[in-house]
Amino acid sequence: MFNLTMIFLPAVLAWSIHIFLRPRETGRKKKLFYLAFYFILINTFTFAVSFLRGVKGLRFDGMTMTYKIKYLCMGCVWAVILPFFVGIFTDGKGRRQDIRKEIHKFYHDVRSYTRYAVWSARADLRAEVSNAYLDWLWWLIEPFCMMLIYTVIFGVIFKASEPYFPVFIFIGLTMWGFFSRCVSGSVNLIRSNRSIITRIYMPKFILLFSRMLVCGFKMMISFGVVVFMMLVFRVRPTVNIFGMIPILAVFFLFTFGLCNIFMHYGVYVNDLAYIVGIVLTMLMYLTGVFYDVGKRIPAPFGELMEKYNPVAFLISSMRGVLLYGKAPDWMMLGMWTLVSLLLTMVGVSTIYRNENAYVKVI
Repeated sequence: MFNLTMIFLPAVLAWSIHIFLRPRETGRKKKLFYLAFYFILINTFTFAVSFLRGVKGLRFDGMTMTYKIKYLCMGCVWAVILPFFVGIFTDGKGRRQDIRKEIHKFYHDVRSYTRYAVWSARADLRAEVSNAYLDWLWWLIEPFCMMLIYTVIFGVIFKASEPYFPVFIFIGLTMWGFFSRCVSGSVNLIRSNRSIITRIYMPKFILLFSRMLVCGFKMMISFGVVVFMMLVFRVRPTVNIFGMIPILAVFFLFTFGLCNIFMHYGVYVNDLAYIVGIVLTMLMYLTGVFYDVGKRIPAPFGELMEKYNPVAFLISSMRGVLLYGKAPDWMMLGMWTLVSLLLTMVGVSTIYRNENAYVKVI
């Protein structure tokens, strides 16, 4: 039964995404054709990746359960990626021209409105601490106190054994704080800026970009504390420390693409903020913010969760390059870069196609 799931589920997932992206394709023969097409294409790509990693044949009876789960996860990743490219090339020249126009418009809007986003982010940062006695020190005190609390809970009570454990936790809290603030804030971002978008035209993702600059500034301050803690705990950096730059770039891009989608649906679904809050709470414990998800969760699920949960993978990679001198898994990083680009394309395109309707809804 699992053998059938392993080879058919990714194809069904890709086919479902394809139908969602192209609802006009209602012909039964065409739908069956694309189902067979994705079945062949995804299993061919997954087998090719397995072959490059040393698996010379596909004998289902001789496969371990660990390998079967890895094969299924890789197939599901292809299932998410391929329908977007298939849609671009099968829709012909007109659709490709539309994508080029959207990319050009996005580039122009980013250049035109970046100064506003920076100015708005600075104003938000000043307003946030305007009436606080400790001013910007709160941006350091809050994550530092949370680090102390979780260090005592997981390091002393649960006896976690990860090297440089306080720094280990602080890196996780820093990156998770950025991600959770951006995602939770994006849901009601358009509604909360009703006074702006009803008076002047502005690309709606600029509001998100400004919000991410605020959260990103706080994250960079926390990473300054990480550097100080590395000196205190005598962590020896290696040349792999420069891997943090592409990791942060992919982390920012993935968050931006995902938040655009939440920002769009937050206009129409009033309860989405509650759902996102529950999911973020659950995801925090599945991401390994306080522990090494790859080692603490029994094999093979821990390793799979670390690779195929993008936030867990990026947090683990950041810890690896900063604390343990490990190079990132460049293949997985490249895969999540591609997924992040697709999320960004879908999110920005959705915002462009629906931004005129937002004013009517709110």
